[in-house]
Order: sequence, then structure tokens, then C-alpha cells
Amino acid sequence: MTAKQDETSLKVFANNVMLRDFPDMDADVAFQFINKAYDARVFATTSASDMGDWYQDHFKPYVFLLDENEYTQATIQALRIQFLIAGTDFGSSRQRDLGQKWSDTIRGYLGELGVKQVLQKKFGVEISLGHEPGTLKEFLSLDIHKIKLPNESALRNPKLNVSIKTAKSNGIWLDIPGDQFNHSDLYVLALIGVGVDHLFSFFKHLSVFKDKVLKKGLDNNCINQFEADEIYNKVPSFKSVYGYIPGLVTSNTNLNDYTFEGRMGLKNYLISNWSGKYETEFLQTIRDQYGATKVEFEGIGHFSQSNRYIFGLKSLKYSDADWNNFLINKI
Repeated sequence: MTAKQDETSLKVFANNVMLRDFPDMDADVAFQFINKAYDARVFATTSASDMGDWYQDHFKPYVFLLDENEYTQATIQALRIQFLIAGTDFGSSRQRDLGQKWSDTIRGYLGELGVKQVLQKKFGVEISLGHEPGTLKEFLSLDIHKIKLPNESALRNPKLNVSIKTAKSNGIWLDIPGDQFNHSDLYVLALIGVGVDHLFSFFKHLSVFKDKVLKKGLDNNCINQFEADEIYNKVPSFKSVYGYIPGLVTSNTNLNDYTFEGRMGLKNYLISNWSGKYETEFLQTIRDQYGATKVEFEGIGHFSQSNRYIFGLKSLKYSDADWNNFLINKI
């Protein structure tokens, strides 16, 4: 198939299958979920069989839906930690970026709430998240603070350090900086169907714009009613948040090595999957191996710096047996 035919097949599947089961999921989010799984070569072709297998095995069992109450919880907890981060690690020069950091932290907490929901729904495992005040080190390495398995009577301390990482619905990489990789035993990735405007949508839902900001503009004759309505209508409305858990990886996976998959174009090599340690000099090895002018990563181009660990969606463990072997039976 051509790239255009592949895109059409993916959109048809998203609209006819995914939205049939989840009719209130945003159509663009549904397409991003399946399109990025294909870009990462989690499934090999856009045949109905390959897409159906991905949907039934990788996606549908690990879907979560977060409502307004859960978004509110994430918003408040994310705001709480901002001052700890700014005051403890980054200093006053980062204070002006509070809004962006707040929005990013909300997205991260939504991923953690999604993992909590999936573990409860699919495995009967109850967890308490690390949203209480504490040191920055605790926030970075221990996202599951307490756990209770189905055969246990009360929450207890976990035996593993579990880190939950969150990316947007168009993400395909679990990206862990080198120092963080040494702090946790297990990493879980959550993909979240929210865009860059999710916090503004929530403010709109709370009437912050209409009753506060825009009203103030009207009162001060900064804008007229037509302009206020136009601005208000451009802000997307708030919706419950869909996401899914593509899988997990342990901290001993390719600890000092890496594997990769990709394809060679006319001049450049495009990496669709990576597993393990990443250093920029590794790309030179790949360039030499394939005679490529340059080497890039699917969907992102380049990572900003070396000394990190990268795992594509295809590298993640996702089956019931994987969850039991690597997390539930050890934590």
C-alpha cells in the first residue's frame, strides 16, 4: 500500500471500530493512537487482521477514561508540586514558566491516574500514588507509594520502585534520562489524549474566561461583546480524557547496549523502534552501517542529548503474563 492508502485504512479503522466501542473518544485522538502504533511498527501492515490484533491485544484491554473529578485531582496535585520543584531544584529563574510546568505536570498525573485505573480494572490491584508532599527524589523515582494485591487486606509499601511516564497520544517513545534510569526498577508508559490546550479547556469549563477574564475585559472596555464571544468560542471545550497503557519496561533491559529497527530511504535512515541505552555516537555507527546521510527517529527527529534510555512502543512488554512477571508478582 501507499502511505496515503495506509492513512485511509487507519482512519477507517479508528472511525468504524475504535469509535464504535468508545463513541465519545475524539476522532483525532483515536487516529493518533492507532497511527503512532503503526509508525512504531507495533503492527506490520494496515490490514484488517493486523489492526484488529493490535486493537484487541494492545489497546482495548488497557484503555482508561478520566472524568472531571480526576482531572481536578490532577490539577490540584500538580499545582501543589510546582512550588516544591521551583523552590528546591530550579530556582527563581524558572518561576516565569510556572504555567507550562503546571500543564505538563497535570498531563503526567493524568497518566498516573490512568495506570491506577487500569491496574484496578484489569488486575484487581489497588495503588496509592506518590502525590503527597515529599522530596523531589521521591517524586522522580516512586510513583506507586502503596499497593494492595487482590489477596491482601491493606495497602503496604511496594517492593519495587515504579516510575510512570506520560506522553501525548502522538508519542511513540519512552524517554528516560540516564540519572532517572538508575532510580527506578520498572517504567510504565501511559499515552494521553490531551493536547497543548487542555488546561485552557478546563478553565473554560470552570467559567474562568467568561465570568472572570473576559468579563474584566468588557468592564474595562478592552474588548466588545462580539470579540469576547469570538475569543471564548475559540477555546476548545473540556472533555473527559481517554488514554491507554502501551506497556512497561524494566531497568535492566539493554542496560549497556541497544537494539533498533528502522528503514533506509533514498539517503536517510529512519528509526521506528529502539530499546536500551542511547548515545549520539551510536547514530554514527548506524550511518556507517547503512551508508546513510543522516539518522532520525520516527516522529521526533532527534533527541536533545546523550546519556538516556529510549524505548519505542514495540519494545514495551504488554501481555498479562508480562504484567504479572515483571510487576504484580514482584511488587
